[in-house]
Amino acid sequence: MSMKDKDLKFMAKHFVVNSMGIGTKENPGIKKAMKLYPSFVKKIIKLKSFSAKKLNDKEKKIVEKLKDPDFGPLVVEWKGKYFVKKRIGHTVRLLYSNTDKECVKFVEYVKEECWKRGAHVADIPTNTFDSRKHLQMIPFDTAAELPESSKAMAKAYDFRIFIGGDEDINWTAGLEDKLKIGAPATMKIREILDKNKVNWCLFGWPVMRKRSQLYVSPQKYKKVFFDSIKETFTPRVKRICNYYKKALEGVENIRVTAKDGTDFSLSIKGRKIKVADGIMSEDDIRNGDNGLNIPDGEVYYAPVETSGNGYIKFDYTTIHGYGFIKNLELKFEKGKVVWFNAPGNEKKIFQKFLDSNTGDKDRLAEFAIGTNPKAQFVGETIVDEKIFGTIHVAIGNNRGPGFGGKNKASCHQDMIKIMKGRQGNVYADGKLIMKNGMPVGLK
Repeated sequence: MSMKDKDLKFMAKHFVVNSMGIGTKENPGIKKAMKLYPSFVKKIIKLKSFSAKKLNDKEKKIVEKLKDPDFGPLVVEWKGKYFVKKRIGHTVRLLYSNTDKECVKFVEYVKEECWKRGAHVADIPTNTFDSRKHLQMIPFDTAAELPESSKAMAKAYDFRIFIGGDEDINWTAGLEDKLKIGAPATMKIREILDKNKVNWCLFGWPVMRKRSQLYVSPQKYKKVFFDSIKETFTPRVKRICNYYKKALEGVENIRVTAKDGTDFSLSIKGRKIKVADGIMSEDDIRNGDNGLNIPDGEVYYAPVETSGNGYIKFDYTTIHGYGFIKNLELKFEKGKVVWFNAPGNEKKIFQKFLDSNTGDKDRLAEFAIGTNPKAQFVGETIVDEKIFGTIHVAIGNNRGPGFGGKNKASCHQDMIKIMKGRQGNVYADGKLIMKNGMPVGLK
């Protein structure tokens, strides 16, 4: 299955304009200019353009200074007139998988939409084959470094976007020690991004990989992926999100039960509810929610990190770079994982993941409910966690405006549980809001 060109263009426009709101921002040079030339700036800021003929010699000198890019620039000369530049373009870092032709084409359309709206784009191709080679070749102590250029770039962008997926889901195999060394640098980048409130998006794409690394047929993999992306932009996802948002407002305690023995409780007291409906609105940003997944469709919280207690069994856990775990079992005490189990060698995958990370890697970070009716299991977290009729729980990092939690870690690992058809229930302060995976009373 392939996307039609018109669908790619539609998605690119919807993503740039409606989902992310990429374009321009207020020119920071205005404040700088106001300090130096207050009366003149107050005069021109009310104008769209003006003529040099009406300026005295002193004002002409000021105009020449305001044409400097250090002021934005605030004044641009074009065909004999001066234009007041009150807004400047957003800066966008666009990282993308370069092994999939369709993904590359979509990225081109995304760039074009950004350009049309005055944004600046730094597009960077990548793939997990190069990532693995890089990790293999660098000296072990280099893995611990955080280049000044990386820190500077993390502060410089208004938007950080990744479009793509893992071409090799086991790309870190045998290199876990180097990942562990680099974990503090990863945490530092997270801190910089959170402090500067850099908007971000992870746009999943069905990048093809070896058949042995796919958990469904290649045809179903692409179809479900694309269907769930398109569904993100429909009113149905928003309607389901709104149901759970209303059902959880003002709630303090959550309890999850299922016929497999799951009985897990946590507290969301004092934590803000987040609605992921494929749009990063101004209200979302004011609420501290400056991130986005596509496909989208979930309602989530950063729970009280010390509140998770009980047993829970997860159907799907894809640990990118490490592998896939089915039927992962966890026990929590006071928000911390105190026991885990999984079939066969899959238990070792989870242990390697824990060993390779640092910080609050094994502490409760997220509770969420999936709301995308077109999402089905494909072995990609970004799709699987959105499945309508599921919940997911995460451990690891949840700091920053996107979550509003307190955990500081080099990882954030989601684990998905099927509730539909499994007698999976969710109680909010004792009230049943999800019965057998379905929202209670939603019409």
